[in-house]
Amino acid sequence: MPATAEPYVGVAAAGGEVRVLYMAVPLLVVAAVSAPAVAHAGPVDDYVSRNGKAVCAALDRAQDGGEIFRLALTIAHAGGFSLKEAASVIGRSAAADCPWEAPRVKQAADSAGTPPIAPAPLPDH
Repeated sequence: MPATAEPYVGVAAAGGEVRVLYMAVPLLVVAAVSAPAVAHAGPVDDYVSRNGKAVCAALDRAQDGGEIFRLALTIAHAGGFSLKEAASVIGRSAAADCPWEAPRVKQAADSAGTPPIAPAPLPDH
């Protein structure tokens, strides 16, 4: 192959000549290095983002702390969570989707004798 200013490098292959761009590999490396890291939410955050509004609907229907506790048991069973994680789901759902329910959730937690769980801030989407 003659030396030219052509932007391809010829590579001999069984099927003929394969052309590779000079800049392809460096551009791919730059793109891979400069690509932002993808944040992965944990299982509790995933559950809240998928089911937060349904949790709030259940909180709206709950008549007392016992029903909120049963909601936590249901979430623990459905999501494969511990009771503490299920309580966190309820607190985070209330904080994100129905803040008017947050005082009732805190009251239910206080009356159950458990320390209140502060909802962690939800990641920006």
